[in-house]
Amino acid sequence: MGRDERGGLWQSIGGGDGRVVGLMSAHTLSIVGAVFAFVTLGACTENANGAKTERSSAERVAAALDVCGEDGGEFAQRVCENTSLAALDSQVRQTLVAESASISDAGTTLLIQNQNRWREAARVTCGIIDAEAQPDQDQQRCLEAAFRARAQDAQTAVQEVGGYTFQRMELVDATPVTAEVASAMGGSAPVAVERDIRFPRIDGPQTAEIRRFNELVAQQPQFQLGDATNENVNYSIAYAGQELISVKFIISADSIAAANATNTVKAVTVVMSDGGRLLTEADVFRAASGWQDFITDRAVARIAREFPDYTNFPPRRDVYETATKPHLWLITEQGLVLMFPPLSFGGSHADGGIEVTIPWTDLRPYLNPAAPAPIRAAV
Repeated sequence: MGRDERGGLWQSIGGGDGRVVGLMSAHTLSIVGAVFAFVTLGACTENANGAKTERSSAERVAAALDVCGEDGGEFAQRVCENTSLAALDSQVRQTLVAESASISDAGTTLLIQNQNRWREAARVTCGIIDAEAQPDQDQQRCLEAAFRARAQDAQTAVQEVGGYTFQRMELVDATPVTAEVASAMGGSAPVAVERDIRFPRIDGPQTAEIRRFNELVAQQPQFQLGDATNENVNYSIAYAGQELISVKFIISADSIAAANATNTVKAVTVVMSDGGRLLTEADVFRAASGWQDFITDRAVARIAREFPDYTNFPPRRDVYETATKPHLWLITEQGLVLMFPPLSFGGSHADGGIEVTIPWTDLRPYLNPAAPAPIRAAV
């Protein structure tokens, strides 16, 4: 982001030229990750009261997102000169300006940074290596599709849930597939290696528990772009309330040379009423109540109904080991959701994953009476 010193630092290191990122060493990439973490946390904490001032007015946000502005960069200028792309980018900008009305100065800085970084990644994903080059017909169609999808995506950049303002954070990058990899794969080689990692950030006053939540849900890349592995992390807010927030993450890693992607899920549930810490089994269940066997039996029965053609399935031991892990529990208003990622319940990768929901009313005999809401309401 040309108008922000920290945003500019990040773009010059990691967001602008995918070719540079792809050649980074592991040590250098770790530094880049640390820089991004510093930038993000700095923007989140620089204004501890989460204020919104003239710095993040609609006019200033619109100017910062204007591809025709003097600080936009070479590819932004190409978009500006392209009638079709400029119109689509304008739709994205208008939506993000509207979304920015709900967030602070710090949040707005991050929103602008996310969009400028996304635009550069879209360029590489569509096969435009030289930022000054004009797109050919295929690249033009690719960019138009990407910008249309982005316009839809921008509508949920900020969400109001459970009294919190959640802003979507994005680590979006792309780097061209190397000549060596492309040669080995032949005509099946993709244009680029892509990374799209998303996680929520609570905007507004940065209390101790909110800062801790933001730290716990922040996601980082698990692969270098040079590893030729597409990486995707998405999320949804399962529950948000004064005492507890539960977030579901869907994670995939797809080596461009492999036949199958690796998919998994996890939950990050934070007890906001106790300083912002991760949920434990003791927060939900009474000790020595037999809750482990109860939820395992319910899960075994549900999975068996889902796979009626399998005999003696699923293995109870596998189900027990997965069902009793709090990082695979989603807390919802209605009940406890046990998430079973692929391969976690005795099935094959082709069987995928499954979720088992147990209503709080069914769990009442096992619940901790001091549990945070919405769990406590069922006791």
